[in-house]
Amino acid sequence: MRIALSCLAFAAALAACTTTPPAPALSPGVDWVANSPGWAEEAEAVYAEAGAYVEAVAAAREPKSWAVILDVDETVLNNVEYQVRLETTGDTYTPESWHAWTAEKSAPPVPGVIDFIEKVNALGGHVALVTNRADSEQLWTEENLFDVGLTRHDDFRVLLTRARPDGPSDKTARFALVPSMLAVQGYPGVEVVAFVGDNEGDKPEDLSGAEFFCIDQGAMYGEPCAAVPGPGR
Repeated sequence: MRIALSCLAFAAALAACTTTPPAPALSPGVDWVANSPGWAEEAEAVYAEAGAYVEAVAAAREPKSWAVILDVDETVLNNVEYQVRLETTGDTYTPESWHAWTAEKSAPPVPGVIDFIEKVNALGGHVALVTNRADSEQLWTEENLFDVGLTRHDDFRVLLTRARPDGPSDKTARFALVPSMLAVQGYPGVEVVAFVGDNEGDKPEDLSGAEFFCIDQGAMYGEPCAAVPGPGR
């Protein structure tokens, strides 16, 4: 009996020693985007402001004569789950893991974006998406957008990615191309009146009278456009 009890005690001690350590805590910005209702409320407020702006634009312009340009990641699609996985496993971003994430096509929409895009189209504007996702990820991106209710033609007319690994991350040339692409589709003379993004690079240096609306992405990526990124502003 003593031997059996000793074996049980040893097994319990061994199990205690081999218990999986708790996952590391998420960084404040990632935790805020992933788990706080405050982030969703803030994103919805930005899109409500942008919606009020395009209402004023539409009242003063002919239908189909204006457009808005949106970034994709952290502006239309929310990729915080990718970042949660990285921080949980102690990994860091790699092009390979990001490529695998985009292939899942499972990113949900940023709160407020669906209503905003619907409003732009209902008011007679065009929606263009300009992203630094790779051209090899474009089809997955369109399928992910479709799954959240956004389709080419009905919701957006242009989706511009970049070539990897050599394509420039600077979006200036692609921003400038949007009116020309709309023109060859049958909508000449379109003016871009607004940009929506989560990074400083999601707008041109010279806005030329357009407005920029910033989605706070908790400083997860790049150079955030929020004055104080993340919670506690």
